[in-house]
Amino acid sequence: MIKFELVLPCYNESKSLVYLIQRARQAALEHGFQEGEFRLVMVENGSRDDSRKVFAELEKSEWAKWFKVVIIEVNQGYGYGLWQGLKSTEAPIVGWSHADQQCDPTDAFKAYKILKQQEPTTHQVFVKGVRHGRNWKDIMVSRVFEFLAWLILGVKIYEMNAQPKIFHRSLLERMQNPPKTFAFDLYAIYHAQKNSFKFETVSVQFPPRVHGLSNWSSHFLSRYKTILGIIRYMISLCKTEGRVR
Repeated sequence: MIKFELVLPCYNESKSLVYLIQRARQAALEHGFQEGEFRLVMVENGSRDDSRKVFAELEKSEWAKWFKVVIIEVNQGYGYGLWQGLKSTEAPIVGWSHADQQCDPTDAFKAYKILKQQEPTTHQVFVKGVRHGRNWKDIMVSRVFEFLAWLILGVKIYEMNAQPKIFHRSLLERMQNPPKTFAFDLYAIYHAQKNSFKFETVSVQFPPRVHGLSNWSSHFLSRYKTILGIIRYMISLCKTEGRVR
């Protein structure tokens, strides 16, 4: 019986796919999972590289039983791909991380262990990463986002966009209209806090990217547009669903 599924939205990450699947399988075994108890959900999020070719080869490999692929034909945003992956899960404990090798799959299993230690109240617990090793500019951006999330929505959170994020699948039922954008993390945390989830954290390292560029912060214009879009989303969410009480 499957116990845990981890979703990784992948956009132009073909060079990282083999490593991610191998590392996730190794971490699963190290944390006591057997074949059939853990599954990696790889979302092929409309990539423009050779990701589908790589996935096709991996599905014939010895690791095939440890993962599945959700295909998005045309990229509609980080949040859209992530939501499609989460909706495809079956396990009682689910979550997500990133596929750029800055986020070690092992961290997700550490978070899972922390969650299971909260039994019998795991259905009301949300475990998230707290990053170390970031540059001061990125840290400042995070603190500004956190202040605005508190000011506009009443969300009190540290390291809002840190990965992984692990929780009981019952939270998915409360997430009725998630955004297609990078505001997805905020949306999930907002609903967890609105529904009185207890937050726990796991410390994670955040090294430089191994391959490719960030989809949102590779240059000033993309960073500016993403930040402005999330602020607008905060205001819209406050108007439609209200502040956290």
